[in-house]
Amino acid sequence: MESSQNINQLIKKISFEEDERAFKQFFDLFAGRLYQFSFSFVKSKAVAEEVVSDVFFKVWLNRTELVNIQNIKAYLFKAIYNTSLNYLSEMKRKKAISLDDLEVDLGVDLICPETELINKELKFVIEQAIENLPPRCKMIYKLAKVEQMKYKEIGELLDISVKTINHQLSIALRKIGEVIKSYLKDQGDSSGFMLLFQLFLPSV
Repeated sequence: MESSQNINQLIKKISFEEDERAFKQFFDLFAGRLYQFSFSFVKSKAVAEEVVSDVFFKVWLNRTELVNIQNIKAYLFKAIYNTSLNYLSEMKRKKAISLDDLEVDLGVDLICPETELINKELKFVIEQAIENLPPRCKMIYKLAKVEQMKYKEIGELLDISVKTINHQLSIALRKIGEVIKSYLKDQGDSSGFMLLFQLFLPSV
């Protein structure tokens, strides 16, 4: 992922110069992660690709407004989230869909970067613990740890309060912590639990 400064430079080129090459670079930076985010809801490769295409098409149409967006990553995730849920609402003929009603599938390749410091067996154990979290916990954990989003950004994206985020992350971390502790205990290594658990604390 490029730095914020480089992303801002691309945005200026897109907004002020209508630079298609810069837009392609901008697309390549975010498209993969946004596709995975959409797919976690819609469970269809074709639909997720369509969602991402629709969002970026609208971004290009409104390119002159890009420079006025303070947090482009949060903006894109919000657009993908809304577009994905709109698709599900149309398919299920519901006016609204709750995150608690969704079967969120994040994929094992979306685990937070800290797992690179952990052996493969424990990494698998942690992945399974995350996979077994309730949908809301899983999504909030992904946004906080994988996407490194702040509480305020997550709240704006999912339209929930910081208190709710705190509560859901506490549930997620407790459940993941219990699995880690159990694994280390079985391995006869409980001394590293607190250090390992600290790796998974979210950004405020």
